[in-house]
Amino acid sequence: MITASGIKKIFYAETSVITADLTAFALKTLLGGPSVKEVPNVHGDTWNLEESEASATPYKNALNGKVYRRDVEAGEIKANYTIGQYSYDQKGDLLGGTVIQKGTGAGATTIGWKRGDFADVKKTMVFLTKDDQYCVFPYASTNARETNADKAIGLSVSATPLEPPTTGIASEYWFDKAEVDAATSV
Repeated sequence: MITASGIKKIFYAETSVITADLTAFALKTLLGGPSVKEVPNVHGDTWNLEESEASATPYKNALNGKVYRRDVEAGEIKANYTIGQYSYDQKGDLLGGTVIQKGTGAGATTIGWKRGDFADVKKTMVFLTKDDQYCVFPYASTNARETNADKAIGLSVSATPLEPPTTGIASEYWFDKAEVDAATSV
């Protein structure tokens, strides 16, 4: 039984990490790989996953007053959370802008961040719920902003799944963690 209540972990990666229809084995491989980053801290109970109600426009027959067709538009899906502690690299990853480096090459260290123009950052987002369900947005618009949370600046992130540019990839996937952990092949 799925309740998908609460969140245990949040991961993100570049959208190029998913190149075909996602399977449990592909998700296991992705999560074990070096390209995935984990969100280190979600402030309080700020995580939520919402799908707004679909909007429908009925068309009535003027002769008998009965509806003869309806146009339906799906509601928007969105995951929201606030990161309470984060690095400049994570801020750059999710908010955009540019990290400031000290040194060059492999020995460079990040020492700051500077704001750039507004960016609609695209990321692959993976959410693990408290009842061990993975929710995956392979191609998500991740808009972030700084917000005040308990007298400190937090990074508020809103991730909305979009239609991926690659044919055959869905905009949202759900997998049971036990199935992902047990997956042994494509």
